[in-house]
Amino acid sequence: MRIDITVPTDWRELDQKQLHYACFLLSSGHYTPDQIKSLCIIRWGKLTQEQLEVLKPEQIAAFLPMMDWLTGIPTTPVCLEKIQGREAQENADFQGLRFEDWLIIEANYQGYLRHKEISFLNDISRILYGKRLELSAPEAYSVFLWVASVKQLFANRFPHFFVPAPIDENKQESDREVYEKLRSARNMQIRALTKGDITKEKEIYEMDCWRALTELDAQAEEYNEIKKQYAKNGK
Repeated sequence: MRIDITVPTDWRELDQKQLHYACFLLSSGHYTPDQIKSLCIIRWGKLTQEQLEVLKPEQIAAFLPMMDWLTGIPTTPVCLEKIQGREAQENADFQGLRFEDWLIIEANYQGYLRHKEISFLNDISRILYGKRLELSAPEAYSVFLWVASVKQLFANRFPHFFVPAPIDENKQESDREVYEKLRSARNMQIRALTKGDITKEKEIYEMDCWRALTELDAQAEEYNEIKKQYAKNGK
């Protein structure tokens, strides 16, 4: 029996049902990465019971490397277009999103990474879906994936500003320390954009986050160039 299997090769190729299924599997905690890939191959490849009886495990296993992208972060934004009847904000890449809303999303995203509590993603849903939702596990994972994919996009688009912070594996920071670090970073961004003029804060908060991040990235690049010149002249 000849069996042809066609499956998506990237997050961007998933339709909404496929994306929800992927989030369901990834959020369940019941499957290994290879099991998740196998289940997706079976469903998305539309394999019948007869075909599955013919296929050998090693034949399905041969397809697994083609699905490695499924357990990584998308390089372009992906999201569920509707959750619990609420439509997602218009632009998946956050263009048009207020800078203040981006700061709120970032703070809650960091909270989720630290505590793995869905309540942080529920708070993000208020901005992305216009109402704070009590998200199911698959829905919550889709929100996490959406923000993570946008951050991946931002890291590529604004490389001078989005620089990974050094990690000290021996240091365990308290919640208060993490909060103070985030608050300090937020204040530094606002000061950089207002150039010290507090009367402009409201205007900055209302800026398109892409416009704000473009300016912050340019300032970071200028600062890096000054540091290089200073180091060069100091030798």
